[in-house]
Amino acid sequence: MPNSDDREQRIRERAYALWQQAGSPEGQHETFWHQAKAEERAREERTSDADDGSFPASDPHSNTGITGPGR
Repeated sequence: MPNSDDREQRIRERAYALWQQAGSPEGQHETFWHQAKAEERAREERTSDADDGSFPASDPHSNTGITGPGR
C-alpha cells in the first residue's frame, strides 16, 4: 500500500504541472486536482494489476502442449 503522504505529494506535483501546462489559469485549481487524482488512481490500478501475478485472459499460457506438425 502506497504511503498516503507520498501519494498526496505526487497528486500535488501533477496538479501543479497540469495547471502550468494550461497556462496557470486562475480559479481552476480543483479541476487540475481532480485530474491529477484520477491519474494517480489509474496509475495505482495499473501497478496493482501488474503485481497480482496473473495474466490477462487474452494471453496464452506459455506451455500449451502443442509441439507443431508431425510431432
